[in-house]
Amino acid sequence: MKDSYLLKTKGAERLYFEYAKDQPIIDFHNHLSVADIAADRKFENLSELWLAPDPYKHRLMRICGVDEHFVTGDADPYEKFQKYCEIFPYIAGNPVYDWSRMELSDIFGIDEPLCAENAGYVYSKVGEMLRSPEYSNNAILKRFNIEKQFPVASLTDDLSPFDGGEIAPSLRGDNLLEPTKEILELLSEESGRQINDTESYIGAVGVLIDRFDKKGCRFADHALDAGFFDGGFDSERAQMLVRLGGEYTKRGWTLLLHLDAKRKTSTRLAQLTGPAGGYAAVGGQFNISALCELLNEMESAGGLPDTVIFPLNMNDQAPLAVLQGSFSQNGVSSKVQLGPAWWWCDHALGIENTLNCISSFGVISEFIGMTTDSRSILSFVRHDYFRRLLCSWLDNRNSAMDWELPIRTRGEIISKICYGNAKKKMERKI
Repeated sequence: MKDSYLLKTKGAERLYFEYAKDQPIIDFHNHLSVADIAADRKFENLSELWLAPDPYKHRLMRICGVDEHFVTGDADPYEKFQKYCEIFPYIAGNPVYDWSRMELSDIFGIDEPLCAENAGYVYSKVGEMLRSPEYSNNAILKRFNIEKQFPVASLTDDLSPFDGGEIAPSLRGDNLLEPTKEILELLSEESGRQINDTESYIGAVGVLIDRFDKKGCRFADHALDAGFFDGGFDSERAQMLVRLGGEYTKRGWTLLLHLDAKRKTSTRLAQLTGPAGGYAAVGGQFNISALCELLNEMESAGGLPDTVIFPLNMNDQAPLAVLQGSFSQNGVSSKVQLGPAWWWCDHALGIENTLNCISSFGVISEFIGMTTDSRSILSFVRHDYFRRLLCSWLDNRNSAMDWELPIRTRGEIISKICYGNAKKKMERKI
C-alpha cells in the first residue's frame, strides 16, 4: 500500500512521519486472548489467525449472502477464506476492506487486494510464513511497537497469565452490578469475607480489585447498553455502579463507559455463534440526562473516576463531547471525555466526527486517542489507520480555519493524542 495512504496533504505526511508513525501504542481496552499470549500460540493457517476471531468479517460475509457454514460453521478453513476473498472487492467502502489490506500489507507484505483469483496464492504464502517462529502470536504483536495493552478480564478470572509487564488486565465489571448467587459465593470464597449486605459486598469486591491493581490494572470497563436506565436512575444496578466508581477512584483508575449497544437482535445468530458473533446493533439515543445524574452522584460522593465515554450511536457524540467541560477536578485534564469512535463507528466517518465534536465542544489536544476493542491481534493496524486520519484532519483544519499553528505545535498535539494522553491516564495514581 502507498506510504501516503489517507494522507491527503504534504503537511499531513509530515505530521504522520515525524510525529505519529513511530509513537508507541498504549491499547487501553481490547479483548485479546491472554491464553494465546501466555502460550505464544502458533497458527495453523490464515483462516485461524484472520477470520475466526474477527466478527467484523463474519458480519460482512453474512450481509453478502455467504452461508453460515462458511462463516462460523465447520467448513474447511481454506473454503472459508476463499468465500471471504470472493466478496472482498465488493465490500470496498467498509473499513474492514481498508483494515484487511493494511493487515496483509503490514504483517505479510501482500499488497495486492484479495479476490477469488488470488485466494489460493495468498493462503499458501501466508501459511508458509505462519510456520516460522517470526509469525507466532507474540512475534506478530511485537511488530506493532506496543508499550502497554489491557485485555479485559472479569473479577473472577484467573490473573496468572498477566505478567505485570506489557500485558495488564482491564477489569470488565458488568457482572458486578447485579451479582448472581454464583458470583456472590465465589467472591466470598476468594475474599475470605462473608457477604450479607451491600457494605460487605463492596468490601469483598475491593479485595479482588486490589489483586487487579497489583497486576497493573488501570482501567475498568462497564457496558451501559441500550435501556440501562429503564429502571430509573435509582435502580440497584445504577447505584451499584456509583459505589464501584468510588472503588475505582480510590485506586486512580479510569472508568470506561460503553453506551448504546443493542445486543439482543437475532436469536438464531446468538444460538449459532455466541455473544460476540457480530450481530449486535446500535441502540437509540442514550439517556444523557440519567448519565449526568450518575456522574454527578459519583462526584458529589467524592468518587468520580477519570471517565471515558464511548457512544455507539453517532448522534450522541456531540452532546457527550460537551461533558468534557461539565465535570472537572483541579489539576486533572479531561476528567470526563468523549472516547474513541467505537465498534460500528471506528471508520473514517466516525473518527472524523469524533474529532470534530471534541474540537468544537471541548479541547482536542486532551483527547485520549485510539484503542482497538478487538479480539484479533492483527487489529493493531487500526492505530495506524487512526493516526493517518488524525494527521490529515488536523492539517486540513489548520488550513481551513486559519489557525496558523506552527508544525511543531501541531506535532505536539498529534503526539499527545497518539500516545501521551493515554500514558498520562495509565500512570495516574491518587
